[in-house]
This record gives sequence, structure tokens and C-alpha cells, in this order.
Amino acid sequence: MFAFMDTPPILPEQASEFSKEYDVLFWYIMGVCALGSAVVYSLLIYCCFVFAKKEGVAPKRILGSNKLEFIWTIIPLFFFLSFFVWGARLYDVAINPPPESADREYTVVGKQWMWKVQHPTGHREINEITLQEGVAVRITGTSEDVIHDFGIPAFRSKFDVVPGRYTSAWYKPIKVGSYHLFCDQYCGFAHSQMVGKVNVLSQEDYASFLEGIYRVRDGKNPVDGSPAWEGRKLFLKLQCLGCHNKESESRAPTLEGIYKTKRALQGGTTVVADDTYLRNSIRNPMLQVRDGWKPIMPAYTRNQVTEEELLNVISYLKSLKPGDLPSRTEMNPVPVGAPNVDTSAPPAQPSTTPKPGGQP
Repeated sequence: MFAFMDTPPILPEQASEFSKEYDVLFWYIMGVCALGSAVVYSLLIYCCFVFAKKEGVAPKRILGSNKLEFIWTIIPLFFFLSFFVWGARLYDVAINPPPESADREYTVVGKQWMWKVQHPTGHREINEITLQEGVAVRITGTSEDVIHDFGIPAFRSKFDVVPGRYTSAWYKPIKVGSYHLFCDQYCGFAHSQMVGKVNVLSQEDYASFLEGIYRVRDGKNPVDGSPAWEGRKLFLKLQCLGCHNKESESRAPTLEGIYKTKRALQGGTTVVADDTYLRNSIRNPMLQVRDGWKPIMPAYTRNQVTEEELLNVISYLKSLKPGDLPSRTEMNPVPVGAPNVDTSAPPAQPSTTPKPGGQP
């Protein structure tokens, strides 16, 4: 009848190194408690029948047994001490981050009702934190208003973030995937909305994430603080959308999804749109002209776009997926410092005669 429904797991996934040790202790305590309960209730049921009052039979008088008292005191004490020793060892592991996590400290700020995350590299996220598989990191948290609690069930970890104080924890993710992030401390009427995601990426995907190419969240912008994010700001400042846009009257080819694709050039040749091609299209656009378009792309020298800025723009172009380009800049206020572009000029029509020059 309920075959169509997904069976929920008894426990969340084990996504961190600590979660495995935590679950072993959890199931040990559960097993001991279940066994103890079974023994107690079995004896209770047994005594209810054996020592039940019978007509005409006087009940036996039981004065007690020192041996029995000793047994049912020492055996539970042994198990309770094992809980304490094992739990204390795990607690020591949980509060003492490994030395390799010292250079990978993330900052988390709780605010009604969101989580603001700052990476050690300068990247910023809201209600998400992206980590690399197999790499230990340290998390330092505080709050802007009330007490929150940064809880990740898949990591078996949570810690309070308190106004005016810094608290910390550490994680070592061991499984690629996306996991729930909750506020585990009631913090106001929208407490239930203070949720997020923990994204664990492979080494390759994490490197792409840092560059701003790999998207782990909804939306069409690279992660804040990445090279692609900075490249996007420069792309809009230079009003590149005046020509490279999604409109039917655009003056130049669209740039969405061009990375690693083959581009037809004037003269009948093709080229792969790799990093070198994108660089040449900005520094020396007349070197490789797109087939069917006029060579109107201006060259951007180092005086206009530095090498660092150029790398950022290339990262942004590599990150573009279909539908990512924003609206044309002339439809919005011109950014401060942007060059003047004559948007009243008629759009360029596809060229039928190969000419020297080029643009993406």
C-alpha cells in the first residue's frame, strides 16, 4: 500500500569522520538500554505469574539477598562507566580540532533568520557552506542578535553561536553530497525557516567552486568573492552586454555555454573555446574572427584590463550556462566608472565576407 513512499532512514547519513565513531557509541548505548529493559520487563512478567496470590496458599516471605543486590548494582555501574569513558573520549575529539584544520577556518554568523558564511579564501555564502571531501576544517561562529545553534545532522555535530562570544567546532567530510543545515536552538517566530545546505565536493569540483565555475546553489551568479564573481562585476562595468546579450538584435555572439565548444572562424577553420581563445578574444580580437559576424570587438589592453582582471573575466565566461546572462546594461543604470557606449547605433549584421578581426 505504501510502496510508493520512500522509507526514511533511521539515522541521517554518515558524512563526516566523527559521525562514524558517534554512531558506534549511539548504537552501543541503545543496545545496552534495550537489553537492560528486556531483562527488567522479563523478570517483572515472570514475577507477576510465579508470585501471584493463590487461594489457600500463603505467600513466601523474601528477606532479600546481598549477593543479588551486589550483582544488580555492579553490572549497571560497569555499563554506565563505559558510557562515560567512551563519551568523554569522543567529546575530547569533538572539541579539539586537528592541527591541519588551523589554516582552514570558516566564520559563521547567525542572524534572524539566516546563516552568513565566510570562507578562509574570502568567498561568501548565505545559508550554505561548501566544503572539500577529506579535508578537515574549523568553524568559528557568533551571533548578531540571539542564541542560535549551528547543527548538521549528517556530521553529528551542533554548537551554539552566542552574541558577543566565539564558539567553534570542526568537521572532516568523508562523503560527497548535499546535507541539511539547521538552527537547533529556538530563536524566534521564523526559527523553522533558518535552514540551509552543506555541500561537500570532490577536490576537482571544489577547485572549480573556488574559481566560481562550479555551481552548487540555485541562482545564476557565481559564489560571492570568487574570481568569476569579480569578473562578472567587471563584465557589467565595461558594458559588454551592450553587444554580447541574449536579444535578437545583439551585435555579437552570445557567450553563454561557449567554454570548451567548437567555434567556427572566418576562413573555414574552427577552434575550441578554451582559456587561450577567450584571452585572445579580449586582448587581440582580430586574431580569430567568428564566422558570420563583423570584426567590431575592441581590444582591451593592460591599461584598461589588468592581468588579474582578465583572469577574473575569463573565469566568469567559463562559468556562463544557458540563461545566465543578465538583462542588457543599457536597460539599467550605468555602473560608476563605466565607459560610454553608443547604444543608439544600429546593430551589426552577420558578415558574409571574411574579414580580419575577431570576437567570441
